[in-house]
Amino acid sequence: MNLPEEFTAYTRNLMGDERYQRLIEGLADEPPASLRLNPFKADPDTVEVTMADTPVPWCEGGFYLKQRPNFTFDPLFHAGLYYVQEASSMFLHHVLRQTVARPVVMLDLCAAPGGKSTVARAALPEGSSLFSNEPIRQRAQILNENILKFGHPDVVVTNNYARDYRRSGLLFDIILADVPCSGEGMFRKDEGAIAEWSMRNVDRCRRLQREIVADIWPRLKPGGILIYSTCTFNAHENEENAAWIATELGADFIEIDTRPEWNITGPLVGNNPVCRFLPGHSRGEGLFLAVLRKAGDCPREGGKNKHDLKALNILSHGIKPDETKGNIQIPDISKALSIRTDKEAYPHVEVSWEEAIGYLRHEAVALPAGTPRGIVLLTYQGQPIGFEKNIGNRANNLYPQEWRIKSTHIPEKPEILIMKQKPNRQ
Repeated sequence: MNLPEEFTAYTRNLMGDERYQRLIEGLADEPPASLRLNPFKADPDTVEVTMADTPVPWCEGGFYLKQRPNFTFDPLFHAGLYYVQEASSMFLHHVLRQTVARPVVMLDLCAAPGGKSTVARAALPEGSSLFSNEPIRQRAQILNENILKFGHPDVVVTNNYARDYRRSGLLFDIILADVPCSGEGMFRKDEGAIAEWSMRNVDRCRRLQREIVADIWPRLKPGGILIYSTCTFNAHENEENAAWIATELGADFIEIDTRPEWNITGPLVGNNPVCRFLPGHSRGEGLFLAVLRKAGDCPREGGKNKHDLKALNILSHGIKPDETKGNIQIPDISKALSIRTDKEAYPHVEVSWEEAIGYLRHEAVALPAGTPRGIVLLTYQGQPIGFEKNIGNRANNLYPQEWRIKSTHIPEKPEILIMKQKPNRQ
């Protein structure tokens, strides 16, 4: 790995020779593969991850894998039973379980592609509301797809900038600001991140991060929690910015309890309690995370908010309404994938792996003789994957065209990632 000389000099000075050398060795290793079960569709107590190596210790339902399979050709991935996510980012689960004990209203400000939002929704107490936002339109569409596949109805997906939320008047108990950064933590996964790196870009990111947090700060309730995170190594975007938030905006750091065997690194500058995940030290990608409580009294009740949703560009909020075409109601894909839908409202057709892949490629799947005409719900291993419209001599595929599997290669046989029922080991 050919790293920029300026990065090498700065980072070695920041970390010291021994820690820096372990980082370089970690960056040279293959990134660990990991996934996290969706607890609303796949209970970790009853579902077995067949390729699991060891659990991710800071996240219930998170697993390291023995190898990296081709997730694209697993229908259960598209059905939202699990989310492919690097292990360090799953640490948000531990943070929320330690700091949140009652229903809250939370904003994930820079949420695409959706990993941290789905972690948050799984960790938050029932009765909480989550706003999952992405300012970049194309990335917001990917976020929306992943949230709809996750299937929890109490998530509002928006496509807005922090300043739009500032004008909305909405107030939040928790704000996650996983801000755009110089991406040093992505070096071993993305060669483009190395090519784009410069100290000038680091400084640009540092200033942008402060602007984003300052824009959203008025929307955090007094006593509310800001979770500030990046996927970069330098202190300018990390410890220095976290200290700026505390000093200039008014907040106190919250120390998160961790275990020594997790090999999470503390601050490299100053002594404020922060968490760093460094390749070569912890098993995951680079992540920095600081938790701060805004000055002022904590609100007595959370989970309630007079939503001024008109100020926001909302992409989805749970199940989308049916579309009327002629004399038939065409259900949205969100109805098939939501955990709250009455699936018995439609005839079911269980499909094979080959048929499921064909359906996800937006091909028409032939339905068995005797299948009722009209809307039919397709399932794979009992899990809904989408709708078809049976018109008798053929069926129309209602899977979103923009979600289709685009790869022309199809494996000869499926890789079984999840066994729905754990075997009886007695």
